[in-house]
Amino acid sequence: MLKNLNIKNYRTFRNFTLDSVARVNLIVGDNNSGKSSLLEAIYLLTSEGSTDALFNILYERGEFVLTSSDFRYDRVAQGEYQVAHIFHGHHLKSDQFAKIKSNQSRSGSEAYLKISFKEEPRQLALLSEGIDEAPNDDQSWVLELEYVEEGSDGNRRTLHISEDGLLPHRRRPLPKKYSSPEQKSRFITTNFLGYDELAVLWDNITLTPREDKVVEALKILEPRVERISFTSRQTSNSGILLKLEGETEPIPLGSMGDGMRRILAVAASLVSVENGTLLVDEIDTGLYYGALTDMWRLILETAGARNAQVFATTHSWDCVRSFQEALQNFPDQDMGLLIRLERRQHHIQPISYSKDELDIAIQQDIEVR
Repeated sequence: MLKNLNIKNYRTFRNFTLDSVARVNLIVGDNNSGKSSLLEAIYLLTSEGSTDALFNILYERGEFVLTSSDFRYDRVAQGEYQVAHIFHGHHLKSDQFAKIKSNQSRSGSEAYLKISFKEEPRQLALLSEGIDEAPNDDQSWVLELEYVEEGSDGNRRTLHISEDGLLPHRRRPLPKKYSSPEQKSRFITTNFLGYDELAVLWDNITLTPREDKVVEALKILEPRVERISFTSRQTSNSGILLKLEGETEPIPLGSMGDGMRRILAVAASLVSVENGTLLVDEIDTGLYYGALTDMWRLILETAGARNAQVFATTHSWDCVRSFQEALQNFPDQDMGLLIRLERRQHHIQPISYSKDELDIAIQQDIEVR
């Protein structure tokens, strides 16, 4: 579990420090204050420098150029990614780097991810991508992802950058976010998860106690839910069925509204990241305000039971108030922390609210969003 965080030169953050974080963290702030960028930085770090994590982020941001019009299951067959925008200032220059660092555990072991844009011999760059035959008499720009954890040798991944600053991707630009049950970090953006992503998660949840926890989450919005099932009809909605009390036929998830899809994605992801990290952008998307307190209670309980850490963003005052209400009656009131990002001139600073401080802010109607 992350204990603190320092971000240098990543997107909107020139030099940003969070002195402490909790197990469940709700992040608020004005538009363009860095909420999504903060989630991205945590995702990259907790994914230990995975190139798939980087490609996911660039794809979700729309930072790519199409090189093929072949679409399959809403995925672009080929594309090139614009890497300049991940660096503060949106431009590439020699020896440019971004660094994300944290104490990785309560014991204080340190880990960092460094993303560097630099020049090196073309032969070395292409060999790192598994290409055996290449000229060795000229230079090439590369993007290097170096992940180092205290006590280990770390790992380094190198990606070749074209002369016009694009990162070609020889695979599908949107790798499956949930390709492995051992994945330590999961990121849910404002886009809904597709059928295939949820189905991969469900393969490791069905017929286990985790399934009961997901059903419990769905009951927040529809108390009659008894079971959930996935079929071979692989579309975003029609292949997911719910068994409702009193109904003889299963009901397609798609007919139940966007809120059911959102809470299914959050719950299924949370029970799947034991000893890991869940990141959710705009967590209350599609959810009725009256259900938010129960959602937060479930997240607090499940995060503790699964030893998972949660970071979520919102613009909603109802979501903030519901977070505070859930913390009020939770046995461990240090489980949650509200983090407000505030832009001051060209710098972004965090203001943290513990449970007691948040109680006072809510009672006095102090704006914390």
